[in-house]
Amino acid sequence: MADILNQIRAMSTCPSGSDAFEAWLGNRDALEFVAVDASRPEIVIYAVTDHVFIHGILVPSALASPPDTDDLMLWNFNASSSWGVSFCSSDPSSIRVSEPPGTTGSRTLDRGEQLVFARFFEGRLEDKGYFDILQKFTHVCGLHFVREKKAYCRLDGRGDVEEVISFLSLEGKERGVNGAVITVRRDALDEYMVLTRSALVRTFDFTRFDASRFYGWQDAPTFESKGDLFYRSVVQPGNGSYLRGCQIVRPGVTAKDVFERYSFGRGKHAQYASFIAMDWKNKVVREISCAPGETGNYFTESALPFETSPAFFRSEVLQKYKADSEKYRLEARSISCRGTWHLQTYDINEEGQVHTYLVDLRNLPYEEQLYWKSCNEKPRGTISKRALTTDFEGRWDASYDPLESLKQLTCELDRDRVPWWSLRSEGLIEKVHYPVTQSADEWADELLRLDQLIVEGLEVKWLRRRAESLGRKPDAKLASVALLGECLVGLGFDEGRTHGVVGPLRALHSLRSKLRGHASGREAVQITSDVLSKFRSFREHFRDLCAQCDKALGLVREALGEGKGDPPHSPSA
Repeated sequence: MADILNQIRAMSTCPSGSDAFEAWLGNRDALEFVAVDASRPEIVIYAVTDHVFIHGILVPSALASPPDTDDLMLWNFNASSSWGVSFCSSDPSSIRVSEPPGTTGSRTLDRGEQLVFARFFEGRLEDKGYFDILQKFTHVCGLHFVREKKAYCRLDGRGDVEEVISFLSLEGKERGVNGAVITVRRDALDEYMVLTRSALVRTFDFTRFDASRFYGWQDAPTFESKGDLFYRSVVQPGNGSYLRGCQIVRPGVTAKDVFERYSFGRGKHAQYASFIAMDWKNKVVREISCAPGETGNYFTESALPFETSPAFFRSEVLQKYKADSEKYRLEARSISCRGTWHLQTYDINEEGQVHTYLVDLRNLPYEEQLYWKSCNEKPRGTISKRALTTDFEGRWDASYDPLESLKQLTCELDRDRVPWWSLRSEGLIEKVHYPVTQSADEWADELLRLDQLIVEGLEVKWLRRRAESLGRKPDAKLASVALLGECLVGLGFDEGRTHGVVGPLRALHSLRSKLRGHASGREAVQITSDVLSKFRSFREHFRDLCAQCDKALGLVREALGEGKGDPPHSPSA
């Protein structure tokens, strides 16, 4: 993008030296720009400055094969054309909608489809002049305007936001160059041209002169045609020059290419990786391709391994998805990448290995398969009990999962709009996960998110008012967990039961503060050592803490209810 802007800025700047001025009048840089730009990954479809004008419009392919150069050279229009109303003043029945581009001076272009629309509205506080893009084009190509990028964007095959139509502005520091440039990715434009059976005609005009010494045009223009590029030009040394013409840009893909993309998706030309997997059918651990035809199912007799053969991975494989919650949705048993792929099922076995099935790996993009392959290892055990129950025995998994139960409880609290707790940010519930590795940093990060979800959700002002209404006199410095304890005491909880409720919440907040809230020191090292000595893994410690917090939050809900007075009965321990 920067290269395009620099070239247009140079073409738009009148040089001060006489030799440079004469070279500028030659327009060789303009001809080279037009020729080279047509083959770039991003092509200019609109540009306007003091000395540069480019405007692309789509025309039916039949009208461009071959083009009527004499007709096209009569073009005389700009991007201000739009839909409007036309009528004959003497015939009310003639009133109708008029379509762009209207009268262009060229019969060919009159039948074209305008891509860029220059618009102006006095009611806008800023940018009263702005540009629209043909809605048909943006919808067909799945494009959406993203304000912070100043571009129409879509998700690429990796789930990343890619700019397809970009709005660029020119502002010269030295000689006052200013203007607008709009580019579009060729792959999107090519596909749209194939779908609409059209070709792009880029009209262009490079008129160059120094206003302080320009005395008008004296010479007749010459006409040149170089395949799909044709133009008239005049060069008057010491005075001025112009280069005015058209360029036909044809799609770089065929209808067959586009058809295969929509008909076969990634399947027709897809690549597939091989994984070390547990071949249950043949009772062997070996490398197996996840490609279609390399595995079988339960209903067809063959020597091929089952497509449900599990492959096992180091737990680090999940870190990529945990680190970017905006792009990935990591759930208890599945993973999704926005707008692109979905891993239907995965789980973690008792040995801490992540596992999934070859048939699910098959549906990932090849690049994603290679990422999983980089973490692939031989099984140190078998699949989890939960996976065996749900995936092979066809039964619901009724076992208690503390984190999932806790998440469900917070969802209910948020749904019921209880006054003593609130969800601090959208999507926070989905961001809390079990630690999966033996990384202390990952464990501390998950404790931080769990604390943000539960403890930071407690409403301090409401708890203080409630404690006071129950006859308590809480110190002004007490924070949320301590105020919760005051409320419980006011409701009749004895010291032991109160500690049983607030203890896990206080422990969570303390861990968060010591491991993430302040610089790590000897205390953090000792805490980490003690946890691993007792629980053997960060995952097991986190699971135990979630179970305690789940029970505690459930008792708080029972005690505080909707926060509209005392509960109808004494809360049970």
